[in-house]
Amino acid sequence: MNERIVTPPDASALARELNVRPGVGVAAHILQGRGLEILRVRVEYPTLILVDRGIKAVKVERGSGVRAFRGQGIVIAGNQTVDFTNSVPDGSHYEARWLLFDPALLDDAYYLARAGQVELPGRASAAARLLSHVPQGLAGAFENARQALAPAAGIPDAIARQRALEVMHWLLEDGIVLRSSPANPSVSVKVRALIAGRLEGAWTADRVASELALSEATLLRRLAAENTSLTELLVDARMSTALTLLQATAQPVSDIALSVGYESPSRFAVRFRQRFGFAPTAVRGHERDH
Repeated sequence: MNERIVTPPDASALARELNVRPGVGVAAHILQGRGLEILRVRVEYPTLILVDRGIKAVKVERGSGVRAFRGQGIVIAGNQTVDFTNSVPDGSHYEARWLLFDPALLDDAYYLARAGQVELPGRASAAARLLSHVPQGLAGAFENARQALAPAAGIPDAIARQRALEVMHWLLEDGIVLRSSPANPSVSVKVRALIAGRLEGAWTADRVASELALSEATLLRRLAAENTSLTELLVDARMSTALTLLQATAQPVSDIALSVGYESPSRFAVRFRQRFGFAPTAVRGHERDH
């Protein structure tokens, strides 16, 4: 990958957007100034991605991968780890819009009833699925839902929720049921859930163990049995959040570093490169790999 490096125009930087509404979902407008391969990213919520520029490839843990071109979409089941490759073969930039659906929406009674009619008995939903054609109705519903999640829109939660559900029902028209992969009872998953949204905090082993109602020795032993450590989980969660902020906001790198618990931007940059294989500034197209 990493075939070309192009600095995105200032207008593109201003277009980055990230909005979160608890109980409804997350909307993001992703921009990258170059192609990048991003490995082992945790996707917690069922997600619909519409590619506006470039090519997006998704490789899941179980099943075959999919690749979407401009004007196409990808649906990803929640609660899994995936590899992303964002390419910019025209030498410009990569651009996509994301809509992540809060798991609470999956329990909507009418949605469940319709989903039961769409799903074939005994057939599991795909971990990732390509939308080779995005119907006009789905595209319009997607954009309405994405805009509804913005605080400035002033749209009540109940209305925003219905707009997200409308997207989910459009997907049902194409035979796609939003699902999350079976819950993983591992301690590492519980740690991720615990620290999510509070990454700037000082997460010592003693504190984490206490909040999970475990002894510190048991916590560390179970994490070791899962081939990970508390340090690795903390770094991964912080770097993954930082990646999203780099892609979907115009915040300075120094501010992003602080928001995920790093007072030193240089230390943050080292950790980020160790995790992803490229510098934070590379996401916005400002740095050439050596």
